[in-house]
Amino acid sequence: MSPSTPQLPANYRVILDVVNEFGAGRHATAQEVFMRARERQPRIGFTTVHRGLARLHELGHILKLDIPGEGSAMYEPATDDHAHFRCTACGAVEDVDYACDPATRALLEARHGLAIRQESITFSGLCRSCAATGTPSGAS
Repeated sequence: MSPSTPQLPANYRVILDVVNEFGAGRHATAQEVFMRARERQPRIGFTTVHRGLARLHELGHILKLDIPGEGSAMYEPATDDHAHFRCTACGAVEDVDYACDPATRALLEARHGLAIRQESITFSGLCRSCAATGTPSGAS
């Protein structure tokens, strides 16, 4: 635990460790986190994992992704700002090295009278593999 990380309850520390072990670029569902957390803490419940994921997201330790077309939220370690891509054919979700630049963000804030605190950008289309095989969009 780094000096800047506040003391977390033991179950939340297990959840954070599991999400971090999935690694950057790996988008885990709450169910996947729960299954791995139970390997370490057999008595941990799904509700505890769900609450822990929400709290860890609020604290900025993990990212929560609500990606259109996905049935449930996905989680990943907190990293540098980036966008996501969801393949409409196979459902794969990938990180995309893109974030809204500060000038565009400031322009949006001024134009709409907003104070943007977080962004979530998701692109969709065909991944490299599906595009190469000619898989039609929406085939999954």
